[in-house]
Amino acid sequence: MVVIFLYGLGLFTDTISAKLIAVSGIFGLILTFIIIRKLISLQETAPLVILNNQGIISKVTGVSKAAGLILWEDIVDITIEKVGADTLVTLSIDQPDNYIPRIKKKLSAMVVNGILDENGNLPISLTAAELTVDAKELFNAITTFRKDLVHAEH
Repeated sequence: MVVIFLYGLGLFTDTISAKLIAVSGIFGLILTFIIIRKLISLQETAPLVILNNQGIISKVTGVSKAAGLILWEDIVDITIEKVGADTLVTLSIDQPDNYIPRIKKKLSAMVVNGILDENGNLPISLTAAELTVDAKELFNAITTFRKDLVHAEH
């Protein structure tokens, strides 16, 4: 970007190009903004996945973050599956009407179009790519916490 900007200023040639200066300047500002936001997010110390007595709060995928608190009582199944290079923990939610409006509001209606599985459940995937544990450990932590919670209630 800097080289294109300097070229537009006529440093290498004696010709000044206002369009080249403007375009490279705008892209440079956008790139700087993205880098600064990423650096700030790297310093966040808040947990990306929270398990509590009510449910799961996850910030590891856009959909899970938009869904907010996912109640234990709404989760009918928890699975682990390999998708491409990533391994995902998928929560099957049997009350999609409680979550779809929140996801649409925070993301887009396109994200939830056709997202329900064959049973009418809403799958919400969690990735361990940004966590300090792998997907299997995340899966075990969620299922163990849920089992302990069920046993504590009875």
